Amino acid sequence: MSGPVRALRAEWTKLRSVRSTAFALVAMVALLLLMTVASVSGSATSYDGPTAFDSLAFAHRPVMSAAGDGTFTARVASQKDSHSWAKAGLLLKDGTTSGSSYAALMVTPGHGLRLMADGRHELAAAEDVEAPVSLRLTRAGPRVTGAYSSDGRTWHTVGTLTVADLPATGVEAGVFVTSPRRTVEKRTGPTETVAHPVPTTGRATFDHLAMPVGQGGWRRTDIVQPPLRGEPPTDAPAPGTLRRTASGGLALTGSGDLGGLGMGGVGAGPGVDLVKQSLDDGTQLAALAVIALGVLFVTSEYRTGTVRTTFTASPRRGRVLAAKAAVLGAAVFAVALPATVAAFLLARPYQRDNGFRPPLFDNPSLTDPASIRAVVGSAAFLALTAVLSLGVGALLRRTVPAIVLMFVAVVVLPIVASTTSIALDEAIGSATPVAGLAIQQTRHLVEDATTPWAGFGVLCLYVAVVLAAARLRLVRRDA
Repeated sequence: MSGPVRALRAEWTKLRSVRSTAFALVAMVALLLLMTVASVSGSATSYDGPTAFDSLAFAHRPVMSAAGDGTFTARVASQKDSHSWAKAGLLLKDGTTSGSSYAALMVTPGHGLRLMADGRHELAAAEDVEAPVSLRLTRAGPRVTGAYSSDGRTWHTVGTLTVADLPATGVEAGVFVTSPRRTVEKRTGPTETVAHPVPTTGRATFDHLAMPVGQGGWRRTDIVQPPLRGEPPTDAPAPGTLRRTASGGLALTGSGDLGGLGMGGVGAGPGVDLVKQSLDDGTQLAALAVIALGVLFVTSEYRTGTVRTTFTASPRRGRVLAAKAAVLGAAVFAVALPATVAAFLLARPYQRDNGFRPPLFDNPSLTDPASIRAVVGSAAFLALTAVLSLGVGALLRRTVPAIVLMFVAVVVLPIVASTTSIALDEAIGSATPVAGLAIQQTRHLVEDATTPWAGFGVLCLYVAVVLAAARLRLVRRDA
């Protein structure tokens, strides 16, 4: 048996033979799950905004075909990226009144291509599509089929929707542009964020228009949605513009939004990271157990004097420390990973019951790459915290100071920072070992101090530096 293998086996024997090891691992799992339930059960949300938007700039003509049927084609030659949910495309609408029945096929700068009917039905293209793209709506009675083409020859069908309320006569057809307000968030305190809407103006150019519509010029109508009953009026969107392009197409600008709740971006706000919400508090509390385990794994040998026997049997002290770190990290990770998976699954029913459910919120799955990173990363955070505690224990050689130091670094400092100032909160969240919790982030929020891998890298750096310092002290000083 080689030296490293013998060292690993010896440290594994020590770890599993100590009763405090099992107690600490059980405590880690219990704290993780209990805190997860307590945290997510106390988080709730509600939505009291509009459930549908029908506000846009519409360049249109009356449909002249029999029963309003026919094929309507246009190419979105360009689209301004005024908002990820800005929309430009084809529209068939019962008149020009907000709230009337419609069918629309649209492209967006950030969410691909959508076929929508009355804000109640929506289909998305299978692949990511952006302008320039040719769009085609084919109406046959109440059924409207959407298709798109990147070259004007090969067409891909998005799907077919039934628009029962779209009448046979009085339908206007044409192209439209809309761009919703952008939500700008600003931190006003370590735990406080305010958001205010900023108007945006969408712009798109269209060409190759081919539709069974009446003769004459294109007419622009700004369709404005009236305010909800009982609510104060809001600022009307800026009027749109319509002009002919040099190539004979149309250039249209406008503001507003089109869609229903959870469709076309309606109701999408600053957002909540549900995956991080399900793991964050539980992982931080569970870290207390692994801090104690990591420190005791090395300081108990100094307290009892068995460390001299260890170094007599294995004179290479650096190898002993590496074996301890490997065995401890692997054991904590092996127990923590099923616990973080269980915490993720346990949190979802509470989150759904408290309002965090589609269509306003995502339904994160364990098969999502970001969710996998967060769940596995949380277990890795606990394992690395245990190893970091081991290194601190090896440096200080005394149990209480080592535990207090780790407790302050992982628990006290984040709490103090979260109640003191934004700058301190960001500094603690990006430059201390708790930066490793950023690995749980699955979407970027304004309060995030760092990115997932950058934060995890900071934790790894702390572990490497502390273990190197601990090895140096073990080699240079007597046990």
